[in-house]
Amino acid sequence: MAVRSEQIPAILGRVRLRRIDLSRYLRLDGARYILLLVLICCLLSLITLVQSGLVVRMNYELVELRQQQVQLTREYSRLQEQMARVQSVEARLKRATELGFRQPTPDQIRYVRIPQLPDLDE
Repeated sequence: MAVRSEQIPAILGRVRLRRIDLSRYLRLDGARYILLLVLICCLLSLITLVQSGLVVRMNYELVELRQQQVQLTREYSRLQEQMARVQSVEARLKRATELGFRQPTPDQIRYVRIPQLPDLDE
């Protein structure tokens, strides 16, 4: 395939014409300005909708977390109340009786007296 040298200027001329035509397409007239403006408005509206959606989703998550906090606070209060009941004197006596412990008789009780020691601060 040989290329004749006379064809090269013709090809270059067509390329120049195409380049000029392309620049004509890139130039913006009134209708293209309006189209570009509408496109920019659509993009800004889309960004606003996405942000609103994110805020709503975060709000739902926040409501769920607050409900979980209330539930955990109630459970904590219930557990504290249960712990107080278990640690009461009556509960301990009942548990000791279940384990086989009994009250000491007076003859089983021994008192030890410790003499008063002098104060070392003086």
